[in-house]
Amino acid sequence: MTASTERIVSVASEWPGVETAPHRFGGTEFLVADKEIGHVHHAGILDLAITRRVRDLLIETGRSEPHHVLPDSAWVTYRVRDETDVDGALQILRLAYLWRLLSLRRRNVDLDPRLDVDADLTVLGLPPEIDRLTRDTFTDAFDSRASA
Repeated sequence: MTASTERIVSVASEWPGVETAPHRFGGTEFLVADKEIGHVHHAGILDLAITRRVRDLLIETGRSEPHHVLPDSAWVTYRVRDETDVDGALQILRLAYLWRLLSLRRRNVDLDPRLDVDADLTVLGLPPEIDRLTRDTFTDAFDSRASA
């Protein structure tokens, strides 16, 4: 692993509910509630599982590219060439993480009740169309947290 991929694994593994495991094609995968949200290969390729619409927006806004092996899937690839790419990788990995947390909250599973997803999305500084899509998709999850 490179120093850049080691940093990604180190940071993401500290997020509540994230477990890491060896990836079957080399590297480390990130799991939340037993579901893979993405993985980073030793060579610096970060692959994320996300919805098709978010995938399209990530590509349109230059945040990622189609998956390097399965370009027509809902997966995206982000290339981590050096340390300057780590923040961008963590930004979209965090987005995939928040999507997973929100989908779990919809089912009344809250891995981190202290996490303010609304504030976290704001801090991420995503393009407006991705931020809006996330908030619109999970309005019910945000509303249920506000009333809890």
